[in-house]
This record gives sequence, structure tokens and C-alpha cells, in this order.
Amino acid sequence: MPYRHKILKGLPVSAGIVLGRSKVILPGDFRVAEVAVAAYRIKDEVAALESAVAETVRELRHLRDTAGKKIGGPVAKIFDAQLLIAGDYEFLDEVKKQIREKKRNAGFIYSSFIHTATRPLKRSVDPYLRQMTQDIEAVSRRVLSHLSGYQEISTVRLPSDTILVAESFTPGDILNYRNRKARGFIAGEGGENSHMALIARSFMMPMVVVDVLWRQVPDNCRLILDGTNGVAVVDPTDDEWTEYQRKRKRQGPAAVTRIKRLPEIPPTTVDGVPIHIAANLELPGPVDEILSAQKIPVGLYRTEFLYLENYSFPDEDAQYRFYMRIAEKYSQSQVTLRTFDLGSDKVKPDGFLPHEDNPALGWRGIRLMLDMTSAFKCQIRAMLRASVLGNIRIMLPMISNLTEFEKARKLISQVMLDLRRKHIPFDSDIPIGIMVEVPSAALTAEQFARRVDFMSIGTNDLTQYTISVDRNNTHVASLYNPLHPSVLNLIKMTVDASHKYNIPISICGEVAGDALALPLFIGMGVTQLSMNPARIFDACRLVKKIDSNLVRLLVGSVMSGGTASQVKRRLESYRNTLEKK
Repeated sequence: MPYRHKILKGLPVSAGIVLGRSKVILPGDFRVAEVAVAAYRIKDEVAALESAVAETVRELRHLRDTAGKKIGGPVAKIFDAQLLIAGDYEFLDEVKKQIREKKRNAGFIYSSFIHTATRPLKRSVDPYLRQMTQDIEAVSRRVLSHLSGYQEISTVRLPSDTILVAESFTPGDILNYRNRKARGFIAGEGGENSHMALIARSFMMPMVVVDVLWRQVPDNCRLILDGTNGVAVVDPTDDEWTEYQRKRKRQGPAAVTRIKRLPEIPPTTVDGVPIHIAANLELPGPVDEILSAQKIPVGLYRTEFLYLENYSFPDEDAQYRFYMRIAEKYSQSQVTLRTFDLGSDKVKPDGFLPHEDNPALGWRGIRLMLDMTSAFKCQIRAMLRASVLGNIRIMLPMISNLTEFEKARKLISQVMLDLRRKHIPFDSDIPIGIMVEVPSAALTAEQFARRVDFMSIGTNDLTQYTISVDRNNTHVASLYNPLHPSVLNLIKMTVDASHKYNIPISICGEVAGDALALPLFIGMGVTQLSMNPARIFDACRLVKKIDSNLVRLLVGSVMSGGTASQVKRRLESYRNTLEKK
């Protein structure tokens, strides 16, 4: 067999590491032949179409209900969109009309209509329309499979080490393959906010999008999938296989499950300092049961999914029900809800929000919400109504100056006043804080610390903005390093400001769970770290080995390093000392 070793780099859309064998799913477009139908058989063709649509609707309802039970309402709503498409009576009436007029088979007429409807959508730059194309095609494949008498989605269980490789996956595919025990996915198309990606993340199933490179993965070959870093290794060497086996033990669903074995929450340092380890979440999923049972707080709950599921802002009651379920689920701990962090790269362009060449530096986060006050106040109102249990905090994203915070705080006060007038209960002492994720906020941290209730340092964006590097851009990703001295100085500046004015401070981002950086943050005086749930178990175990008094002495030595490599070497030296104990 020829040596096929390749390292494919792509977009990480669902974190985690899996090792297994590939199963390549070739594009399954139905090519329906055109068949003339005798007049007396037209009614049979129409009946066959109606039956196929009815069966498709039944399947989609089952998928929606399954998703609702296993994940939660917001994810289940993805299938509501497909149900609307499947039951579009005007569209179906037009198909039936053409079957009767042209006297052609139902499959041919239906597939022709689908092709006509999706052709302009596929060329659109609008992410909402591209997602709609995938939903339409997912429905059409089901309808056509029933028309042809072929059940497209098999129920045969896959080998336990299967990694699926295909051009794209529908939400139904993800659910189906998960039930058949697949481990992960490599796709040719789709973004981090696509429906398939959101469901994969909710089930903690690794996924990478590699564009056309997916075709370079042979069927039934040994394969490593690193959904955290967006890498797929085809036919890995034995050394690579062993290395990733070690990495996998520290990441992924197995690491989340190990949280159940933690004897002490929060963990304490050797000298008795409690370090509050929290989770970063973006939508409901199985991990909620584990975290809530262990009374682990949520340091960052992203709310963008509520917009992205339909590319529209849900009404107040829909948001309230979602936030209330979260508050109830984590009733024995604390949940920090972040308001919508949206920009032109996520929001459907509809006239008031034009395309931006550089959305990371544009109209996004709190900037967008302050200009869309009705949407912002609607979300705040729903959050406040759900705060009656007293365990919710509200966090504002992308704050770059004090004026933005003051404007947001004024709008929140207006909503509170309205709720009081209407005698609607809420937590009047609910903490309002900010994410420090741009250098300007870190550089003026003292001003913020005098006015906010808490601060959380978003290290992912802070690193990118400070070093001017997009970590998903393969040309410059190697420059991305949260241990860069400039980033660490901004972090320390923010931490010092929080201590001066005695407000809670947390580190929130991938580096919060980094074993190398964690002692440094504790040395700075950080007592809350919010991270990917997969890193919580190891972080808690590491905390118990650290003496907070000793790591305070580590800070000066590390911060004096002039380069990221020097910082890393000094942290590695400390880790080696720790491991010898």
C-alpha cells in the first residue's frame, strides 16, 4: 500500500481529539430520471409525493423531539426550519400542478424545482441563505429517498472508531451518526456557526472543516482528528498516534466525564486558597448534567446561538424560557450570561447591517447592541426576569471604552425601572460586568474597576487584538500566543486593577485551562478561571499541587521574559519542579 501520510489543516468547529478510521461518504445528490407518466397514473404520482412528504415530516418531528430531549429546545429548533420547508404547501401545490401538466414523474419534477430554488442561494454571500440551501437540500434528499423507495439514512451501527468524512453534513446526519456511535467529522464545507457545527459541539463530537481537502482522505484509513486545532492527520506515524493518544486523555468527552470523580469543588491550593474553576458554554448539552451535579459554575454562557438558529432575534418570552432553564439547571452555582456578541460575519445582512471587510474591527459586540437598543433591552429584560433565583450575572462583550459601559448600564437601569413599575420580580442586585478583550479596556482597567461589578479577561480576542493575528489564518496562526509578554502585561494590569478596587476577576479563554499558564495566573492573584469543560478535571488536580505563596514569586521572573519563548521556558522549568514533588 502506498504511503499516504498527510496533515490537513482547516477550520476547527468542534473541539476534541479522536483517533480512528475514516469512512468517506460521497456526495449523495439524487439524479432522478425524467419519465413520462400516463394520464391514468398521474394521481398515483401525486399520492406518492404526498406520502413521501408526510414520511419526511414524521422523521423530522422525531429528530426535533430527540434533539429537544438530548440537547435542549434551542438546538431542536433547527429542525423546525426543515419542517417548515418540508411542509411548504404553496411549493408542493406547484410541484403537483407541474406533475399534472407535464405528465412527468414526481421525483423528476420535485428535484427540478429544488435545483431551481437553490441555485441562486448557493451563490449568495449571505450566510443565512447558504444555510437555507443546506436545509432545503437536507429535506429534499429525504423526500426523494422515500419517492425512490430507498431509505437514505441507515440505522446500521458503525464501528466504534469511525470518523465520518464528507462534503457536508445536515443536522439530522449528525444526530443519526452519533446514535450509530461515530466519533467525529471532517467536512468540506460549513462554518463554526453552521447548524451542523452547533449540534456537533453540543454533543462534544470533534469536527474540522477542510474545504476541498476532504477529498484527499482515503476510505478506511487510519486517521487522527484534532477538532481543537483544526487538524486532520491521514495515515499518521506510530509516533503521531501515540502522541495524540496522550493528548486525547487530557481532552474531550472522557475528560468531561472524569469531573464526576473530583472530590473537592472548588479545589484549593496547598496553602488553602480556593480557586474557582468554571466552564465556558455556548448551548445546552449533555455536559450540563455533569457540571450542575458537581455545582461547577458557568463563567461564560454565550447567547449567540439564540440568534444564529434562525438568523433573527427571538422574542422576550423565548429568551426568558431559555435563560430560566439555565438558571434552574445551575441553581446551586452561578451562571454568567454574556449578551449577544454579533457582527457582520454572523448577522444576516438585511440592509441595516452591511457587509464589512474586517468585521473583527467593525460593528460588533456591544457596539452593535447599543445601536439596536430594542434588541438589547429585550435580551436584558429576559435575563433580568430569569435572575429571580439570584444566581445570574450579566456580562457585556467587546467593551472598548467607559462610555460604552455607561450607555449599556443606563439601558439596563431603564429596563429595571420598567420591571419594577409592572411589579415583575428580578434580582435588583444582579452583578453587571464586562469582558476585557481589547487592549484599550485592559489599559484603562482601573477606570472600569471603579464602576463595574466584575471583570472577565477574554484571552482569545485579547491575544488576537494585541498581536494583530487571526489564529484561524494558517499564514499567521503560528504567531498567535497568549503567553506573549505584551498579552501577559495587559492581563496583569487588569488583575491588579481588580484587586485595587476589590472586584471579582476571572480569566476566560483557552489559556485559562492551560497547565503551563495556570500557576502564573494564580501567582497574579486570579482565583477564578473559566475554561472548556474538557480541561476542568486536569485544572482542578493541578491547583491542589500549587502553593499560591510560591507562585507569587514566579510572576516577576516570568514577566521579565522578553519573548514568548522565554516565558514558556520559565513556566516549563516551574512545571518540571512541580512534577518532581
